[in-house]
Amino acid sequence: MSTRAGRVAVVFEPGPQRVRARVSGEIDMDDAADLYEDLHAALDAGRRGLDIDLADVRFCDSSGLHALLDLNRTALEAGKTIALTAVSRPVARLLRITGADSVLTLHGRTPPAAPEFRTGIRRYGPTAHLTPAGELGTDPGSVLAEVSAALDGVDVVACDMRDLTSLDLMGLHRLLDFVRGLDARGITVFAYNWQPQPRRLLSLVEELYPPADPRTTLLRSLRESAAAAGGAGAAQTGEDTARSAFPDPA
Repeated sequence: MSTRAGRVAVVFEPGPQRVRARVSGEIDMDDAADLYEDLHAALDAGRRGLDIDLADVRFCDSSGLHALLDLNRTALEAGKTIALTAVSRPVARLLRITGADSVLTLHGRTPPAAPEFRTGIRRYGPTAHLTPAGELGTDPGSVLAEVSAALDGVDVVACDMRDLTSLDLMGLHRLLDFVRGLDARGITVFAYNWQPQPRRLLSLVEELYPPADPRTTLLRSLRESAAAAGGAGAAQTGEDTARSAFPDPA
């Protein structure tokens, strides 16, 4: 049996003692309540409890976490148990930073933590290409400050975000501060190839601010600048080709 609530899909597999639920998609405040009701019904159907597979969950916010904690409490009150049989990296990180991994029962292996936040820089005349990677969280260290200092003389910064696997709220504010600082220096910033979790966080935070708020404009520009960044990439390719066709004289 399967159910779907917004961006969340759940497939249930009844067993003689326990029901297994495989959850996929993005869990946020719009879907958490419906997901809780679906999982609660599956818990009632299982004699001993419910096993939940979260390996295909791309995003989970605090409302999704509260749904899991409430379900766990309900199970214990009924003399049953909830077990997380698999979790994705975004879910594992949420459990780790909130301490919920010490409350909820996890079976099987959890994904390893993403590498420490870092970014590569390549300059092509007045254009710089950044490749952030890892998890951008509460303390990105001095990485963003060092990157900012290395961008003197740059007019355009294109950020390929494909290796930025996770972004939390504090990390987002650090990123916005970084972009605002570049904007104050007359440097245009583009970002593209966002992973699902960071992209979803940008959308959620954007909804909190009025349309005319400068932060809304900045957030929207970060999400919707792929086409412009592609143009910067094309310019880079053209420059590389020119360098190859006309090498510097020995």
